[in-house]
Amino acid sequence: MTTLNSQNFKIGPCAVIFKGEILGMTQNSSLLEFQSTYHDSKCSQGYNQAIEKHLTSMTILLTAEIMSVDNGLGLFLDENDRISLDRLGERQSPMGGELLLIPISPSDMVAYRFPLALLLRNSKCAINANEEHSIQLEFEANFQEEEQILFERIPVDEAQRVTVNTTSNIDPAAFERAMTYYIADKLNMTVDTDIFRGGIPVNIDGCGVALLGQEMQNSVSNPYYEISFVCLDDERDKVMKTIHDLMEHFPVYGESVSVDGTGEVVLKAILKESSKFNREVTDNGKLKTLGNLSLIVVI
Repeated sequence: MTTLNSQNFKIGPCAVIFKGEILGMTQNSSLLEFQSTYHDSKCSQGYNQAIEKHLTSMTILLTAEIMSVDNGLGLFLDENDRISLDRLGERQSPMGGELLLIPISPSDMVAYRFPLALLLRNSKCAINANEEHSIQLEFEANFQEEEQILFERIPVDEAQRVTVNTTSNIDPAAFERAMTYYIADKLNMTVDTDIFRGGIPVNIDGCGVALLGQEMQNSVSNPYYEISFVCLDDERDKVMKTIHDLMEHFPVYGESVSVDGTGEVVLKAILKESSKFNREVTDNGKLKTLGNLSLIVVI
């Protein structure tokens, strides 16, 4: 019986390097497509069934979705950062160059190379509100007289290996503290007086900010954190107004907070996820209203 070694089943993104420039990293599904055309030799006595196939042409396409939108869009722009009709009728061959797919995983020692690839002017750029922007690029392997190789598998050159710097070393307690001060500033509240880190103390009416956790991502992207803001008070209207006032500040993009031990951290986005006003709780024998606003913070 023959068995398969699961170590040969690969996973993980690749860096896309075109003409020596790192364009970005693949996400979702990048597709290598091998297309061939044939001439069929047929036999009349066999009712025109094909008895041989002769390979007449080969086309190799790469469709890659990457998250570095500006790098990808830059490939289509001229020296004035424009796209104009002046390019109609231009020859594509001089625009080609070496294209490499280098795996991010240090255990994957196999890379893929197009000695001469053409960037096709077919692209889709997704400008998303609640997730990272992405751009889809299409390349085609091209023929050159001195080099007839269209595509090859090569060993990874460690000098070309790309590492990803992710913001994942933020201390959660320090980040929760920073977000408490950030939200207190939005509501003109004072920390440890009418807004508290981690939750609301017993027998006190006020607000609390808690870091519930981090959303796990199955791709290399920005960390997503879930922040819970709660408000407790005898007056239902006051709770609803406080939640509503905070909601008015979001979504917001590109603001910064100062995190102890890390310094200034850019919040790429703070997004509203859900809110609740109608939960009633008993606090020391009194019936009170507890409101909640759930936020997603992208770093």
